[in-house]
Amino acid sequence: MANINSYPKATAKVNDLVLGTSVPADNTNEQPKTRNFLVSEIAALGPTSVAGTKAYIAGFDQTGTADPVVTEIYNNTGATFTWTRTDVGRYTVTASSAVLTSDKTFYNIQGGGKSAANQIIQPTSLSTTAALYRQVTGNNYSDGNRGWLELRIYN
Repeated sequence: MANINSYPKATAKVNDLVLGTSVPADNTNEQPKTRNFLVSEIAALGPTSVAGTKAYIAGFDQTGTADPVVTEIYNNTGATFTWTRTDVGRYTVTASSAVLTSDKTFYNIQGGGKSAANQIIQPTSLSTTAALYRQVTGNNYSDGNRGWLELRIYN
């Protein structure tokens, strides 16, 4: 058996191979097999420990009556997301295709207003193509916010 400490450290490339064990499905007669896996295949599993999970993560900054300015951090959903201000303190994040599911999508939005300490951002609804949120100051809707949004879609 090889001693792992005897190999020099290197920087992985997408076409490099990693030695691993392919585990068969439950309740089959198959045995585990030693296989080579591409680094790119491992990386495609995403930033989560739940295989097959899709995610959209973005930062945003909204001022006045303008649509939020978005910095996409991660997106493996296959959809393009468009952010709009629909009314005072009301915003919609729209996916180009139906990638969201109400029963299997984790919707988290964090941040706050830029002009008052008591401004709160809240998710309001989720459909297969849109995540809506609002910003309130006391009992009133208000504009001017920044933060980040995460949509994690589980199979």
